[in-house]
Amino acid sequence: MQLTLMTGIVVYFITWWMVLFVILPIGIKQDHAPITGNDVGAPENPNIKKKLVIVTVITTVLFGVYASIMLHA
Repeated sequence: MQLTLMTGIVVYFITWWMVLFVILPIGIKQDHAPITGNDVGAPENPNIKKKLVIVTVITTVLFGVYASIMLHA
């Protein structure tokens, strides 16, 4: 199988979303005193920006491994 630009984009995109769904629940703490109107199950501080950076770094490393295997196979 040849690694084309479109294949690379699709693999990166799918991998990014899968890693995101793995990372999202990590470190979530429930808010013990929710403000009126907030859901009781909502996290206190979800750290979305930090998690998006972590997901992008992990995905880039995984994609690098995948691309090197595909290009040298």
